[in-house]
Amino acid sequence: FVVVKEARRERIDNWRTLIQHLKAEGTRDITVQRYKGLGEMNPEQLWETTMNAETRTLLQVRLEDAVECEEIFSTLMGEDVEARRKFIEENALDVRNLDV
Repeated sequence: FVVVKEARRERIDNWRTLIQHLKAEGTRDITVQRYKGLGEMNPEQLWETTMNAETRTLLQVRLEDAVECEEIFSTLMGEDVEARRKFIEENALDVRNLDV
């Protein structure tokens, strides 16, 4: 997230910190920007969030079980709506991190 108030820009990495910031600063005259995908960014935003080694965050992702990962990925990103709906209904109460 990037919080902009007047000429000041502040990068915030997670929801919890964003909520704390908004409670402390208030929301008047604040703009919050959420970057969802690389294709939605202009060149300056892409540099700030992805390319600039001083401000970006890199996380290593490891697959412990490639077959299970493929099954879940296909369920969630595939064209079978019923399989996706079933997965969501069965796992909705176990969600720990939800990005809306």
